Amino acid sequence: MAALPDDCGPIALAAVSGWRLLAVLLLLAALAPAPVLASDWETVVESGDLRVQRRPYPGSALQEIRGVTRIEASLNAIMALLKDAGFNQEWVYRSGGAKLLQENGYAQAYVYGIVDAPWPMHDRDTVVRFDYQQQAATGIITITISNFPEFIPASPPYVRVPDFGGFWQLRPEADGWVEVTYQVYGDPGGRIPVWVANYAAVTSVTNTLQNIPEVIDRYRDAHSPFVQEP
Repeated sequence: MAALPDDCGPIALAAVSGWRLLAVLLLLAALAPAPVLASDWETVVESGDLRVQRRPYPGSALQEIRGVTRIEASLNAIMALLKDAGFNQEWVYRSGGAKLLQENGYAQAYVYGIVDAPWPMHDRDTVVRFDYQQQAATGIITITISNFPEFIPASPPYVRVPDFGGFWQLRPEADGWVEVTYQVYGDPGGRIPVWVANYAAVTSVTNTLQNIPEVIDRYRDAHSPFVQEP
């Protein structure tokens, strides 16, 4: 059997394991309704407190993905999880590991990450910058994700992700709960079908958010003077 022409990318992290699944996805794509307007979100996953939506990304055939869920944890605990690059592989879907490249105080960090794509696809690598900000009045935390593919040289055989961005938002609620939003857009680069990347993007966001409750207790005692609880 011939290999795929290329592979899934940074946001395209779903387990696309062979031609059989690709054929099924192609059929689903052919039967899918016409794209919604760029301003409209379409719900594609809804389970308990988790909702995952998608919409067309302006100027691209790829889609923007937004996942929202509720986590029973402190803001400090969730921030500690998000900033722990060494633990990234344990909960981020299909992460092949991450490492901190540069940190400018608490509020900014450059992070290198690997996407463990399924065979026979090439793994991807990413370099992104995280910028942290908390609103004093509401306690809402926003972590902006910006792509910096040229921050360090590319490392073959990894395919460097050409475009990736989005944000995390942590909105404190009553009784120790936090509404967590993870919104991303990404171009995996290489030669993969757009519909595969879009399908995989939804799977990535869904699984990543579903994994948080399983690991958050690790950080229950975390505290930082830069994170203010409501």
